[in-house]
Amino acid sequence: MYRTVLSAVALSIACCLATSAEAREIKSVKFEVLDSSSVGLPFTPRKVEWVLGKVRVEGTVRNTSPDDYEWIEVVYTALDRNGNVLGSDVWHVTPLQLASGEIGEVDGDLINTKGRIPSVIQVEIVGETP
Repeated sequence: MYRTVLSAVALSIACCLATSAEAREIKSVKFEVLDSSSVGLPFTPRKVEWVLGKVRVEGTVRNTSPDDYEWIEVVYTALDRNGNVLGSDVWHVTPLQLASGEIGEVDGDLINTKGRIPSVIQVEIVGETP
């Protein structure tokens, strides 16, 4: 039993180390924030990484509007240099509720981009006020 637990722990650590070792930052991706995005919720990308054949985005959304938001989500669409869609995903901002003046984090899921590094990531911010 003890050996099984140790083996499971060692395997978990090895998987984590392999995943972080395979992540590499991508500096060539450009961001386009769509005009349809909610007013007063600017998005700032912090880091874009290539992880196991997918794109991972970290960033922030600042609530510069006078309104509080019950939830905010970021819709990402990854495009190649010809404007073809490689993949898209929707992530929620943390914390889910964002009062006026607060900053939320976007840090999570991976965008499946058919194994290709995108040239552009379009960003649309959608939110709901109470």
